[in-house]
Amino acid sequence: MTQRTSKIIKRYQNRKLYDTSDSCYVTLEDISEMIKQGEEVQVIDNETKEDLTAVTLAQIIFEEQKRKTHVLPLNTFTQIIQSGGETLKEVVAKTIETGAREIQNVRSFIDDKVRPAYENIQQIPSVQAEIKQLRTKIESLERKLHERDKRGR
Repeated sequence: MTQRTSKIIKRYQNRKLYDTSDSCYVTLEDISEMIKQGEEVQVIDNETKEDLTAVTLAQIIFEEQKRKTHVLPLNTFTQIIQSGGETLKEVVAKTIETGAREIQNVRSFIDDKVRPAYENIQQIPSVQAEIKQLRTKIESLERKLHERDKRGR
């Protein structure tokens, strides 16, 4: 397994950002795209060598918020400010916990309500016949696609 290395971005006194691996200047938007593509990015002050990654990511979020591209709920920002630095960890943990709980609720609902209804519907003879017809049509289409792919090669 290969270890991923962070892309190093140097921030100069004039606030310009320089991508050391691609040897070019970048913008906050460029860094945002790098992160969205799964790259690990580390931003350091060229003079002091201070890690500015968190500050830079906050700037990116701020800019996206201004453009309304990924609007976060106002409550999220309020909680972050009210609780200080640890809030992001808490917000993420609560969000994950809430999400997991909601997923479990949906699974329970499906198991309790949807699955029995689905199974009952499948027992209706006209539905069974329609399912059989759909399967036959799908198989026919798959055969035609397969034949078309063979001719195209």
